[in-house]
Amino acid sequence: MKKTISIYGGGWVGAPLAFKLALADFEVRVSASSVHAQAAHPKIKVLDFRAEPDMPAENWTSMIDSEVQIWAIPPRRKKNSEETYLSILQAWVDNLPTSGVKKLIFLSSTSVYSNVSDTVDENSAINEDSLMAQAEAIVSSSKVPSLILRLAGLMGGDRFVGKYFSGKRNDGANCPINYVHKDDVVALVALAAEKIESGIYNIVAPIHPTKGEVGENDIERRGLPAGYWDYSVTCLGGKVVNGDKICDELNYEFRWPDPLEFPI
Repeated sequence: MKKTISIYGGGWVGAPLAFKLALADFEVRVSASSVHAQAAHPKIKVLDFRAEPDMPAENWTSMIDSEVQIWAIPPRRKKNSEETYLSILQAWVDNLPTSGVKKLIFLSSTSVYSNVSDTVDENSAINEDSLMAQAEAIVSSSKVPSLILRLAGLMGGDRFVGKYFSGKRNDGANCPINYVHKDDVVALVALAAEKIESGIYNIVAPIHPTKGEVGENDIERRGLPAGYWDYSVTCLGGKVVNGDKICDELNYEFRWPDPLEFPI
């Protein structure tokens, strides 16, 4: 019998992830204010659910009892949003029925690592004061086994490098980048939901060109106005995030390993 899965957040990652899991014959519930085209499937139930601070426990009922719980809601960039985000996460964990839920999956970020001039992996130190590190701590404190997936900079579709760098002066041209394409994120999260019980894993494309290389390349490919890049400045910090662990465990080969070749 296939597992039931609840995905909190039916947006940029959550909607295609719901569809991917439904194709694998999972029964999926996904929270969204409206039916997203990428979440249209008979095995997907789209629920008008919105996580809010201090809401009654019964408001969680429609989502909270699936065997696998996936949190794909990013923090909001508003005043007091960090405190609100952590409060909602704590309520989610506190309301979980431990008798029925088998696993939590939390989509975190590689921003938890300090910006050091080195390669980092899942054993490296993190900035424990950062928002996502605090969020990870809340999820990890649950009595339910947790799987924390640290995503690199997300690209694909309407998120592309040239959009952010075209026509601007851009710092850090010589710094390596840590990006990942949405197709690989969705594929790896879906596989992890089925095959990995707990742990911490990075999800990042294995090739790390510089910020300037990726920016200039994408701008040229899309015919956008050029940006200004200063390659004379040595990169300060500029970590490279290693994502081999999850690929080795799942025997996964990236569809888009090189950010210079992400589709347009």
